[in-house]
Amino acid sequence: MARRSRNLSRMRFGRLTAEYPTEHRDHKGSIYWRCRCDCGKETEVTADSLLSGNTKSCGCLRKELRNGIHNNLHMVDGTCVEWLEVRKGRCDNTSGYGGVTKMRNGKYRASIGFKGMRIFLGVFDTFEDAVEARLKAEEDIHQAFVSLYHYWTKRNSRDPEWGKKNPLVFEIKKDHGQPYRVISSPEIEEEA
Repeated sequence: MARRSRNLSRMRFGRLTAEYPTEHRDHKGSIYWRCRCDCGKETEVTADSLLSGNTKSCGCLRKELRNGIHNNLHMVDGTCVEWLEVRKGRCDNTSGYGGVTKMRNGKYRASIGFKGMRIFLGVFDTFEDAVEARLKAEEDIHQAFVSLYHYWTKRNSRDPEWGKKNPLVFEIKKDHGQPYRVISSPEIEEEA
């Protein structure tokens, strides 16, 4: 039995207006419709995608949303402040905890990323010891950076001259005998 097609001519779907059906069909038999986007571009979209709401523009809406998100993120030396604030475990991690990897010899390697570099925290006999090292590094590096960033931006917004005299510095250096050493300024002062 032939699939009966619905007339979508002149119907709006988000930013798209369906103009006319084409001869093309997708693998399910859905008709491709020639559509005009509010931005002026033309595209072909299946009737199923239009009717389900899966496609609402020629792609310009997705691009605008992506650009809007990027414009609202605060990047400091390649590190996204918002990502550090809402960090969740990654679903592709095999050990069950981000930054902790089980090695072939049964031990666990811990590391942390910051400003585009990977900081090796050590190899540990137990998973718990590796997670403990990772949690300490998250506190020392990620949480400390976010706290300093918010302190600095708050002070700088009230007094831009203070910000010029006190640039935000947060660096991680290798240290003899320790996996890292944090160098940061300015000092966070308690407000009265």
